[in-house]
Amino acid sequence: MSSVKVSVSIPHDDLAYLDTQTLSGRYASRSAALHDAIRMLRESELADAYAEAYGEWQDDEWENTAADGLGA
Repeated sequence: MSSVKVSVSIPHDDLAYLDTQTLSGRYASRSAALHDAIRMLRESELADAYAEAYGEWQDDEWENTAADGLGA
């Protein structure tokens, strides 16, 4: 995957936390930590979309077709 260098502005306490995570060895760099944070945000949004789609699914709409082809 290709990378693009960007400049971002974040609060000092967020930078301190980012550096703590990097210095602890959890991440190899600030970039790696930010990349992981973006990945987690994407996963969270995807999970929300799945939950919403599941909520739209209606059991009663499938009751009429549940036995199709079973030769009851």
